Formats: sequence, C-alpha cells, structure tokens
Amino acid sequence: MESIAEQANTSNGPVAVHTSVPFLRLTAVVLFLVVLVAVLLTLGQNWGGPPSPWTGLQPKFRYVNSGWVSPLDWQEYGPFSKELRAFVIVDQDELDAFQSGFVGKASRGNPTSLGRIDFETSILLAAYYIWRPVKGDPLSVVDIEGKGYRVFVHMELDNDAQGREYAYLYAPMAIVAVQRSLFAEGEPYEFVFELADHPPVTVNALPN
Repeated sequence: MESIAEQANTSNGPVAVHTSVPFLRLTAVVLFLVVLVAVLLTLGQNWGGPPSPWTGLQPKFRYVNSGWVSPLDWQEYGPFSKELRAFVIVDQDELDAFQSGFVGKASRGNPTSLGRIDFETSILLAAYYIWRPVKGDPLSVVDIEGKGYRVFVHMELDNDAQGREYAYLYAPMAIVAVQRSLFAEGEPYEFVFELADHPPVTVNALPN
C-alpha cells in the first residue's frame, strides 16, 4: 500500500500543477483583453483626427456688425429671389474681399468695429440674405453649436421690420466674432449656416 506522501506525489501533485498553470494563463489573457478593449475604446474616440475642443458645447460669440448691404450683382435678382450667402473670414485679406463685394452698405452698429478685429485670436462669421422686403428686417446670429468638425450657425430674421424702403436690393447682414482657439489647430471644419425656410448653406474653412 502506498504511503500518504507517495499518494501526494503521484496524484495530488500533478493535478495541482495542471489546474493552476491554465488558470494563470486564462487570467492573464482576460486581463490582456480588458486592457486591449480599454485602449481601443480610447483610440476609437480619436479616429478621424482629434475631437473638436468644444464638441457639444455652445461657444460664446461676440456681435461685431450688422445692417443691410447691396451686393455688386444685385441687379441679377428678381423680386422673389431668396438666397443666403455665408462667409467664414479668417484674415484681413478675406475681410477686405468681403467688404469690397458691395455697392452700398448701411450699418446698424459701429462700422469701425470691423477695423479692430484681431485675427490672431478671432475669426468672423458673416452672412447676408438676398431678398426684397418692403423694409429691411434685421438678420442676426442667435446660436452657435459645435458637433465634431461641423459648426452650426443658427440665424434668425427679425419679424419687426426696421430701416427704410429702398428702390433696389438691400440684403440684411450680420457679422459675429468667434474665438480662434476653440478650433483644433490645422483641422478643416464645415460651417453650416441655418435660417428658417431656407436650405442650409455650408462653408468649408480652416479656422485655426
């Protein structure tokens, strides 16, 4: 008859070895998979480039100027024309080009405010709405929302007409400033300008 020590050496010993090693290997595999999944989830948030610094937020914007403008091609539009023109202005040359596109302009705010824009820290979002109201209804930016690399600029046409009657087209216009650092550096964005009863207008730009 085998002794208790011999039974331990011939039976219990090998069983203990064969059950512990696979268990340790399984535990290591599970831990590796958990870490791998965590890493992939983290990377998955960044696929397609770094996320916008203000995704899901409503960034602050600053009123710069508004009023009414008569574009150079105003004669091409009839009494029932409706067209929203939008611009993302990132430097002084683009601002000069924007302002040179009119044969006339009537400002509500201080027109000199456009000469004080610091393009090192800010960009401008501008739009005007080509239509022929009896009197000019003010156009304004009411909200800006960032979703990834798309920026939604919500605009509104005031129902209370202001200004005076004009014999030719004067399109309501609005300009606001947004902080440049809100945008990921070197990444292109889509700016979607939205106005009720008008199709959205998208402008592609490199804001920072």
